[in-house]
Amino acid sequence: MAREGGDGVQTVARALAVLGCFRGGGELGITELSRRVELPASTTHRLVTALIGAGFLEKSPTSNRYRIGGALAEYGQIAYRQHRIYLVEPHLEQLATTTGASASIAVRHGNDMVLLGTSRWREADGHELQGLRIPLHASALGRALLAWSDVSEEELARLPFTDGTERAPTDPAGLAKELALTRERGWAFNDEELAAGFRTIGLPLRDGEGRTRFALGLRGTTALMIPERLPFFVDLAKVTADEIAAVLFES
Repeated sequence: MAREGGDGVQTVARALAVLGCFRGGGELGITELSRRVELPASTTHRLVTALIGAGFLEKSPTSNRYRIGGALAEYGQIAYRQHRIYLVEPHLEQLATTTGASASIAVRHGNDMVLLGTSRWREADGHELQGLRIPLHASALGRALLAWSDVSEEELARLPFTDGTERAPTDPAGLAKELALTRERGWAFNDEELAAGFRTIGLPLRDGEGRTRFALGLRGTTALMIPERLPFFVDLAKVTADEIAAVLFES
């Protein structure tokens, strides 16, 4: 983090850094937040107080910890409506029902892809899926977003390669090779690169000008998405991708 004693821009950057600590959900205390953003506890507490005042954070009623506040939920709903994700949810549900896998739609945000809509909103352990961020390089949806975008070698070099299993690309050269293969076959594939026991297919969702705006993903267990059945899943995902693109970009 930057040094103490800066201007308003620095204060905003620090507040956003504190807010960013809650991307994974859950509750955090001042000590943990202070450690993560590398600021004194007193400074962190002032930032948290300001974020509470704006409604971005709230204090847990049962502990001295903090969690995401209602204001962010409101902004999330605004983004949800602006992207018109509610219009494509029936298509995600139908794809999931037909295949037995989970279907989702994501957008790029910096070095991550962010889930905007999914056929199921929670993992079995109750973890929220909407808003989930996953590194681009380790995700089929992320690679679909990259493969059909104007991404320079410099951008790839700036991506962190710290997440994913040992199967995931570990450097820009490995990712560039995977993106070339993705474009060649027409879809991205994650073979246990993010989590053991799961495979994901990713397809770009492009607007009328050919720009990749979103990505569609289909995720299932390795027992469900066996190699022999991948063409079945890809074909159905392509049909759904065309339907969703028509809803988002042509209506």
